[in-house]
Amino acid sequence: MKKHKTIICIAILLSALFSALILTSQSNATVYGDCEVCHALYPGMMEPAEPGEPAQLALRKAFCINCHSNEERDTIKIVGGAEVPVVYNTVPPVDSLAGGNFHYVAKDFGDRRGHNVDGITSMDAKFMGVPPGYDRIDDLSGYGYNPEKPFVCAGSNGCHGNRNIDDPFLAIYGSHHADDSVIDGSTTARSYRFLKNTDKVKGVLGLEDSKWNQDKSSSKHNEYSPSIDTFCASCHGDFHNMELTGKKSPWFRHPTSVVLPKYGEYANYNPSNPPPEETPGIRVYNPDAPVGRLEVPGSPSNEVKPGEDIVLCLSCHVAHASPYNSLLKWDYDEIFAGEGGGSACAICHTGKGE
Repeated sequence: MKKHKTIICIAILLSALFSALILTSQSNATVYGDCEVCHALYPGMMEPAEPGEPAQLALRKAFCINCHSNEERDTIKIVGGAEVPVVYNTVPPVDSLAGGNFHYVAKDFGDRRGHNVDGITSMDAKFMGVPPGYDRIDDLSGYGYNPEKPFVCAGSNGCHGNRNIDDPFLAIYGSHHADDSVIDGSTTARSYRFLKNTDKVKGVLGLEDSKWNQDKSSSKHNEYSPSIDTFCASCHGDFHNMELTGKKSPWFRHPTSVVLPKYGEYANYNPSNPPPEETPGIRVYNPDAPVGRLEVPGSPSNEVKPGEDIVLCLSCHVAHASPYNSLLKWDYDEIFAGEGGGSACAICHTGKGE
């Protein structure tokens, strides 16, 4: 009888291990491995902050920054056997991920190069805590953005998690332990990169590259939905307002959430990598100028369809910080008409690069 019990126990353990492996392979942001790697970074972190308070709530403050930072150049690090994306390197990163790297806003008075996250850099000297282009009407959260408080990773004054919760830790609480294999916007964990906004608002949709766009290519990359623009508008509403952008060319401000035209210079999107002749009207995806999809594909697509795919904020900007002003993907001061060569702005505005 004892032998049979042992066999049954082994079978149960193997089944649990197999289930965990399946979950891990499907869930890009689900944390697995040794609990102490995250929950005991510092002495006392697993102890209750107050008598009767659950021990895990001792994880507070700069925990996001501690975990997603690196004193070396690598932008993906191994923590307890799991791969962790690095968004802040204290030294120049070797290869920034899709969102960019806070290294560039933290050094050399880099306010214009990125978001001033508390714990990484001080408040922006020009905007003094007020997001540029902020319009409370476009902010779908109940709290709204409070310029009297610092900008943080999550919560009402952040981007990730539930913005109807003021505390950054509680706003994202539990998401790293939840199943995120389906990105449908129903919960924080099931929203693209934990960009949920509020319980009553569907989270951002998209397809998450398992390496966060490291070694990106036309066939390996994140896939975005126009919902990312709606999310950005929560803090930068004026930049998405067509009345302030202008209704037709020449634009006062570059429009977002608009269809990439299928005529003129735009029909030649990514001219440096032309598609096969047998696919007229289809262009090759360029991850340096990504587009949005009305229907997020199940796997990365190497095709761009002018007349259908969408120009996004992320077509030109990164989310965290870049080496260039305004979080741009390129040095705007070094771009000249007639010298584009199919790069930077000339990826879409192909006629300007000729």
